[in-house]
Amino acid sequence: MTTRLDKFKREMEPARQLYAKELKDFARRYDALGEMTMGEFPDIDVQEYFFDFEKVNGTSEDELDRIFIEISDHMDEFSKSNGIEKFSQWARILI
Repeated sequence: MTTRLDKFKREMEPARQLYAKELKDFARRYDALGEMTMGEFPDIDVQEYFFDFEKVNGTSEDELDRIFIEISDHMDEFSKSNGIEKFSQWARILI
């Protein structure tokens, strides 16, 4: 029996791959960010996707906040231009 969560995950998989690749590629421009790890937090019908970046070089919180805003703005625009806004509603970027 296929659950609503299984159906949601199947529908989101192509968008997840596209989003993760773009996020990883875009974040490479920031020396303050290290490796990205991905996680999933399932609920009954949907799940949230977490993209967590390692912080390196002792970067200040102000600088990390600026980087977070730049990445978030870019990923919002990327999601709109690639038709994956539904996925981006469930994606969380952690820095």
